[in-house]
Amino acid sequence: MPKRQNPKASEPSSEKAKIAAVSGKGSTDQPSKPVSMDIDGDANMGEFEDAYDDEIEEEDMVERNEDSDGVEMMGDDDDEEEETEEVAEKTRQVYLPGDQLGEGETLQVDNSAYHMLHNMSVHWPCLSFDFVPDSLGNSRSAFPHTMYAVAGTQAERSYQNQVLLLKWSQLHRTIHDDMDDEDKDDDINDLDEDPILETKTLRHQGGVNRVRVLQSHQSPLAATWADTGKVHIWDIKQLMNTFDTPGAQVPTSAQQPMFTVASHGRTEGYAMDWNADGRLLTGDCNSQIYLTTRRNDSFVADRTAFKGHTASVEDIQWSPEEASVFATCSVDQTIKIWDVRAKNRNYALEVPNAHDSDINVISWNRKTRYLLASGGENGDFKVWDMRKWTDSNGRSTPAAEFKWHKSAITSIEWCPTDESVLAVSGADDQITLWDLAVELDAEEEARHRDAMVGSNGARRDVPAQLLFIHQGQSQIKELHWHPQIPGALASTAASGFNIFKTISV
Repeated sequence: MPKRQNPKASEPSSEKAKIAAVSGKGSTDQPSKPVSMDIDGDANMGEFEDAYDDEIEEEDMVERNEDSDGVEMMGDDDDEEEETEEVAEKTRQVYLPGDQLGEGETLQVDNSAYHMLHNMSVHWPCLSFDFVPDSLGNSRSAFPHTMYAVAGTQAERSYQNQVLLLKWSQLHRTIHDDMDDEDKDDDINDLDEDPILETKTLRHQGGVNRVRVLQSHQSPLAATWADTGKVHIWDIKQLMNTFDTPGAQVPTSAQQPMFTVASHGRTEGYAMDWNADGRLLTGDCNSQIYLTTRRNDSFVADRTAFKGHTASVEDIQWSPEEASVFATCSVDQTIKIWDVRAKNRNYALEVPNAHDSDINVISWNRKTRYLLASGGENGDFKVWDMRKWTDSNGRSTPAAEFKWHKSAITSIEWCPTDESVLAVSGADDQITLWDLAVELDAEEEARHRDAMVGSNGARRDVPAQLLFIHQGQSQIKELHWHPQIPGALASTAASGFNIFKTISV
């Protein structure tokens, strides 16, 4: 999270800005150091960067005077320190995307806005990734964290592409000056332990447009949508086990797809989602949707498509409640609801003109299951109450609509542990966190407006529901909440991965 800071203000504010962003004078470049463990010998895979430098600096000594009785007396330095903090409070300005920086000012991360923040560079960018469920427990909060993920590359040449199996471990709490002494003491002994990246790689013919993992720890499967038009299904259980079993050998069979969906011919696509029972839906750039069904240890791919869209199918989501129902969005600006049991393979419900542009992504709320979120090419995102899609005149009417991002929405996902919280990423290099349950009364609304004033005195229109803005990545493509670590997220971009947990969620 970038922030604006007066160069004379040495102490951070104790009051957390709703949008924790500050700029300061000088360079923010930090030396990076390799901390990756490359299992496959692929030295170019990537590494964690020490971009935010969590080292604890030696504390300044405060001189104290003693009177003739040996009673310790506070010097004038304490008064000066309090005055410095007051100056810092007055000069500290919240930075918002679009604000003009002063001469010599640069953006710097505000570590106090994060419980955890790590950055991982990659040799080839990844358009998509997904978390792999593990056996470390649900709802875990103790640091350091460990995460498992699968990603797919977009290499310069088709034959160079890979499926990346990732283990991120020793993800420690971010240390900062505002921490309680007890929390700081808990982590201070671990400061020299850098995050560890371990990898396994699989050869993949063609660039990987999207990755989705069947969320089952017992039998995790990964599906990759290739730009060749093929969808490959991988059994990753044995591969993931090698991370935690030293000396384990991976059979040759595990290094090849267990099944390839060829229903789309040579037409590539992006839309893809697993049902919990092992059924896989895929949608392509030619408006076709196909179902692939798991049968024992293999799969059967349908040759009859679901038809109804008139342009590229951009995203698919199975219903979290009804096993036969799924939703899609498309470049044709519609959202459609389908039932796989329909013999005519046509949609059951439609939201026409749901956006004024291509609809790039959708997310079905797993806790309030009548809510669906969608993100458009023009930068707006909407929340739909599927109990009442339209108004009395038949016009598409969302339950909520926000136009904050300045460019296309690239990813959207409901928080798995909080039904009103939503994460959104855009091509404007922002990740925003929203709490749609926030409603202000008149007095609170007035205080909110007064707080959102720029350095030039101009008021800025900031929705009360906006919790947090995360920046620092270039060309953000996808984000996901971790399913077992509440509040933790990861995102992939042309500049690499961010793994973080904010103070807001």
